[in-house]
Amino acid sequence: MENRNISNLIRDIVFYYIKFYYDKYLTDNKCIMIDKKKIPSFVEELYVGRTKELKEYIRSSLKKNIKEEYNKTVVENILVEMFSDVNYCRTRIIDEIILHQENNLEVTN
Repeated sequence: MENRNISNLIRDIVFYYIKFYYDKYLTDNKCIMIDKKKIPSFVEELYVGRTKELKEYIRSSLKKNIKEEYNKTVVENILVEMFSDVNYCRTRIIDEIILHQENNLEVTN
């Protein structure tokens, strides 16, 4: 499997992971969206506070999805690169959540 495809899979896995905890936050807090001021701390907790858990989730998801094509060296290199620029990733996730909430707000209005 190409590195680009693995990178795309990892991106999708991270978004799925964030979406799971986003939905859990909404349910636990009985709300329809996260207050815009609280999104950075939400992302900080998930992306930075649970880095080890997220990396393990990515690895196990990839192993299930691509099975024998799983290349540990490629995956670890992508993870190192991905977690070396935490500010970029954090900003991207925050932007995605804001966009998601704005799109959902438009749909409900």
